[in-house]
Amino acid sequence: MEENTTYKPFSYLDNYIPVEGETVYYNTEKTLNKTKNDCAAGIGSSVTLIAPANKFVSNLSINDANEQAQEWLNTNSQAYANNVGTCLIDSTPPSSFSLSQTSITATTVLLTWTPAIDNIGVVAYDIFIDDSFLDSISSNVFSYAVTELSSSTTYNFYIKAKDAAGNSTNSNILAVTTLPITLILPVTKSAIFENKNSNWSICHDADAATTYYEGNAYLGAAKDASGFSLNRYRGAIDTSSITSNPKSAKIKFKFATNAVGNALTFNLYTSNIRIPYFKNFELIDWNDWDSNNFLGSVIVPSNSTAYVEITLNPAQFYLLTQREGFNFFLISNGDKDMSTPTTNNRPILSTTTDTGEIYLECEF
Repeated sequence: MEENTTYKPFSYLDNYIPVEGETVYYNTEKTLNKTKNDCAAGIGSSVTLIAPANKFVSNLSINDANEQAQEWLNTNSQAYANNVGTCLIDSTPPSSFSLSQTSITATTVLLTWTPAIDNIGVVAYDIFIDDSFLDSISSNVFSYAVTELSSSTTYNFYIKAKDAAGNSTNSNILAVTTLPITLILPVTKSAIFENKNSNWSICHDADAATTYYEGNAYLGAAKDASGFSLNRYRGAIDTSSITSNPKSAKIKFKFATNAVGNALTFNLYTSNIRIPYFKNFELIDWNDWDSNNFLGSVIVPSNSTAYVEITLNPAQFYLLTQREGFNFFLISNGDKDMSTPTTNNRPILSTTTDTGEIYLECEF
């Protein structure tokens, strides 16, 4: 076997003649594969170096002779591969593949994808978030958990499959919206104020209520044989746990009893005078609202006792972060536009845990 001058010469004897009475042992055939690794461009081929049988001699054992053969392979195989191997030019990118998600929370998402196929082999997958490199993982892994995301936020992900020659293919772009962190704050205190009078204008424009209810009571305006009645709901919510503006916020409420027979419109207002959520309401607090503090309205379907909601717009979120308590009114449309009532049909507002509390729902 000829020596190759680019690597360590063979260290075995072709014609070893034992001394008389000497016991000698020879190696069995050994092989070692190496990939040419000095290509300026392209991918090196795989080359096998062989240590033929009976070329390494030991006075100790066959294992010792085999260890000599293995040591020789370890020393010489890379130089041998670089000398006789070839460089393969690979211009074929990996195949297309599909990216999806299997799990989303407020701060995490689990990405999964199908394997990309390459004529030589995929060596890595690079992960990108909103066009910024996130991480690189090995070619035999097909999922990745992204953490430390913001809630209620949309992110765009894609994966780049790469081969050893530098060819690459991008997956589809996957838009993922993380879940919101939801905060639900029931009303801390509330009252349904009522005023009664034989004259509608006096009833509507009174400076104070004649009585109020801390539990369930009628909501809206009515007329019966004794005159007019008008009820307004006022609530306060402890919002001290809200330290930053939410991404969305709404007041949700329902009726314990509603047999009016037609759809009803209700309006939400903030109060002109803030009353801390830990202080009691007084009768004079019933008229503390005006159209400048209108937040929104909702139509309650005929006879409905399901929850409805009035959404606050972002310009109103400061109300939730800069007050001792979020003070608000819920009044009927007839009260707002001062339409004279003709009947006594009014729903009963749900204000207890049994019939359904009024509450503020925020998403962050």
